[in-house]
Amino acid sequence: MKLFLDANVIYSAAKSISGASFAIFQLKIKFKINLISSKLALVEAERNIFDKEDYKVVEGFYQVIKTIKFISVDSKKAKIFYKNVIEEKDTPILYGAKQSKADFLITLDKKHFFTEKMKNKKFLFKIMTPGNFIMSLK
Repeated sequence: MKLFLDANVIYSAAKSISGASFAIFQLKIKFKINLISSKLALVEAERNIFDKEDYKVVEGFYQVIKTIKFISVDSKKAKIFYKNVIEEKDTPILYGAKQSKADFLITLDKKHFFTEKMKNKKFLFKIMTPGNFIMSLK
């Protein structure tokens, strides 16, 4: 099973070991989960971690990212492919999930990824929050 992670999930997993984002990393082996994200998401998560958090969270971040495969996503192609589907800044995440042939796109961005427009659009992957994804495993 392939999960494509948004930057906010990586950030949250590094920040809190008690949250659903971190739990996905703990369930990786049991459920044979392949974690994938984009290099763009890595840069965004890293920038936010360094700007907002202390050294313990930074250390957690570097532990978390060791288990993720990072791919390159062409932002220009993403913006063209998903034009008028989602905000332009979020198109690389959608495109990365498509490009990686993910089964799930995992995000905490409810404002942009869980709109009516997005719900009505057909994707080859399911878009879920970390908590909803974990609940679906049971």
